[in-house]
Amino acid sequence: MKKETFNQYVGLVCFLGKTLGPNHEIVFHVIEEEQSYIAAIENNSISGRTKNSPLTGFALELIKKKEYLKSDYVTNYKAKANGVNHIQGSTFFIKDNQGRLEGMLCINTNYTKYKTIAQDILQLINAKDDVLDSENNTINPNQLAPSTAQENSDEFVEVLSSNIKDIISDIIGPSIFDENFLLNQEAKIHIVEQLEKKGIFQLKGAVSQVAEVLNVSEPSVYRYLKIVAKTNQA
Repeated sequence: MKKETFNQYVGLVCFLGKTLGPNHEIVFHVIEEEQSYIAAIENNSISGRTKNSPLTGFALELIKKKEYLKSDYVTNYKAKANGVNHIQGSTFFIKDNQGRLEGMLCINTNYTKYKTIAQDILQLINAKDDVLDSENNTINPNQLAPSTAQENSDEFVEVLSSNIKDIISDIIGPSIFDENFLLNQEAKIHIVEQLEKKGIFQLKGAVSQVAEVLNVSEPSVYRYLKIVAKTNQA
């Protein structure tokens, strides 16, 4: 990414954060081959993330599936963080002149207060709040490729996490961290395959984190990745 473009988006994050207010978290992700990272973030009290935090599992999957080639943005999907379940997210893809992904600008809105106000208003007229449950907070199918829109059902929720282990837990399930949860080599290879499909290994330090979770060495994780690659080629 050109320095001028980088500086423009850093400034934009600051501007949007101050303009929209504390209920809107603004995040600028830089996407590079070696690693991806948060270059700027405003109103991070919503997720608790910092510049050292990784991309979310959802963001990694968007990159892995190259959704940026099919659309310029993804809007109105559910997210949660720090016990806050009423978050709505949107992502704008930052691309160069050749259509290569260089970054992502994300806006996560905490609408808890708005929902509370809406519930209070409905109570004034003795109406049920079932209407709130049908709001369009899922990924807009018009902004995603058909395959992704189908896979991301109404139950999908993006987890805004500050560490890689939370992302692994979101992809595989929390039982992976149970000390009594025994895995044979075939199961470990399968887990590595699932994580690779979601793009987890694009994150800096992912190999060491996965090795720790699976209770294997880092060379073993690299060996599993080679097995997965060979299997997929076959």
